[in-house]
Order: sequence, then C-alpha cells, then structure tokens
Amino acid sequence: MSYTGSCYCGDIKYELILGSPEEARTSICYCENCRRWTGSAFGITTKIPKEAYNQTKGQTVKHVSDNDGSKLFREFCGSCGSGILEYGEQVAEKFRYITYGTLDQQEAFPPKGEFFCKYKEDWMPEVQNVFHKQQIKE
Repeated sequence: MSYTGSCYCGDIKYELILGSPEEARTSICYCENCRRWTGSAFGITTKIPKEAYNQTKGQTVKHVSDNDGSKLFREFCGSCGSGILEYGEQVAEKFRYITYGTLDQQEAFPPKGEFFCKYKEDWMPEVQNVFHKQQIKE
C-alpha cells in the first residue's frame, strides 16, 4: 500500500510503502523536546520501518541535537520549515517517525498511544482507546 505526504509549500514530497497500515504506529508525545519542536502542547508522529520511506521530491535539511546523551535527528523543509521526520540514533537503522501533519492520508494512521503523559497539560483531554504511558519505558 502506498501513502503520500509533503511539507506545507510542496518542496518536499515523500511516499510510504507499507504492506498494511498496521506496520505503522502513530503516537502522541508530551515530552518537552516534542513540545518545543512543534511549538504546541504535544508532538504527534507515525513510526514506520526505515525502508518504507521514499523521498520523491526535494531534499530535507537535517538538524542534530542532544537528547539526554544520545543524538536526535530531525529533518525539515528548508523553504517552509515544516518538520518531515525524526529519529534517534538508537533506531536510526530501523525506523523513521513521520510528522503526522505531513501525511496526506492521516485517517489511515489513527493514534495508538500517548507517551510522557506526566507532562500533559491538565486542560488536554485524554485520548480514548489508546495506551497511556507516563514515560517511554514503564
């Protein structure tokens, strides 16, 4: 199955090739890192196998930062600034986390869980029928 996505201005386009949408996992994250990157109360990404991602137009700009002692890579459009994907050095050879808002077929990838709920704002409603973790490993 083929799914597509792009940045806001269209300079970056990509395709995801998955056997099924079940190969992907969309999660909402309330950690400070995700909140700062998105400029919002949470980040939302869709985890896919690295080999499922194929960039079909343009070239992203890569930003590398320290994430509590490990590298975190984020790629974005150099023209409009849209975040396209991210991945940590521990999973760099296996996975990519696609920025949910860039997907053209978002309805195919509903959230399956929430991470770092201990940082969730009190006014945020609980997402129903998904897992809720206070941190990554619990």
